[in-house]
Amino acid sequence: MNQGEPIKIVFLYAEVVGYVVGMLKALMRCDRRLEIDVVYFDKKHVNSNQFVINGIESIKFHARSSLTNAQIVELLQEIKPDIIVVSGWWDKGYLHAIRRYRSEGGLVQVVCGIDDQWKGTIRQYIGIIYFQLFYSKLFDFMWVTGKPQYHFAQRFGYGNERIITNLYSADNEVFHIKASFSKRFVFVGRFDPIKALDQLIDAYLSLPEDVQSKWPLVLIGDGQLRQYIENKKNNNIVLKPFLQPGDLMKELMQGGVSCLASHSEQWGVAIHEMAILGYPFVLSSACGAATEFLISGYNGFMFRRSHTSSLRDALLKITMLSDEELKLFSQRSHAMGQRITSEHTAYSLLSVIPLSKI
Repeated sequence: MNQGEPIKIVFLYAEVVGYVVGMLKALMRCDRRLEIDVVYFDKKHVNSNQFVINGIESIKFHARSSLTNAQIVELLQEIKPDIIVVSGWWDKGYLHAIRRYRSEGGLVQVVCGIDDQWKGTIRQYIGIIYFQLFYSKLFDFMWVTGKPQYHFAQRFGYGNERIITNLYSADNEVFHIKASFSKRFVFVGRFDPIKALDQLIDAYLSLPEDVQSKWPLVLIGDGQLRQYIENKKNNNIVLKPFLQPGDLMKELMQGGVSCLASHSEQWGVAIHEMAILGYPFVLSSACGAATEFLISGYNGFMFRRSHTSSLRDALLKITMLSDEELKLFSQRSHAMGQRITSEHTAYSLLSVIPLSKI
């Protein structure tokens, strides 16, 4: 690509959330020649706390509900992108559009994002066979979050030269400074059974009352378990609603210890965000991002997923640390949070552009 000629990227995405916006802004900082279009699943397609998308200069957003499958094909034909990024292979309309565009001679690098962990289940083995039969020629690169996903991409038949990393990063424009520290346990996320909030609450309520009074549990978010939490909580459990990024940051700047008890957590960008803020951790062994941002005994503690007693022990270990040890854990988390940035994510994607086109 000649100097000054635009580089065109189309994202065929699921939901657009805060860290995605951070990556998009980082892309624009990397190279002002970029022209970016984002097709995303809006409120009509997903039942969730919808992130409010503010306009980003030079980036066009298209709600998935406003486009038919044929119109997505037309969008690709009109833009003629250099890169298409697709978030997985579950939207058949996205896949149809890519296949149709390529069949008509469209020259493009197709990058597939993957955040699933390899667990060796029968379903995953069947999925590999299905993928190799129907999708292996559709995607040029796998874009993975970390180590657990890297192994999965390799099993799909992708070598090191066709796997790029750093799929997810906290938005470094929002999360970049260390918070204060306070003695409280904090959960941020969906109030969903998969997050094991029932176990977190049970483990917390089993702590001695004097410990609870010194270490409140703050739950920030919304979801189907909200009424359950309302019924179970005591005076030491603080329930807060889903917060937009600005309000959430004000709350998190008070500091604390991040708790994520999930039964399953493919990655968990919130873990990265909390690391940057300097939160020590109590994390389930299911959390993918723990492989990058937690060293048990160094900046927090890991416990066996789905084991309430193990979770209770980890909470108790935190409360037994001295103030000096807690501050040290906090500093270590903040340092580990610098391992991945929005800029790393942006340049990882741009690395798929052939040298002849740069």
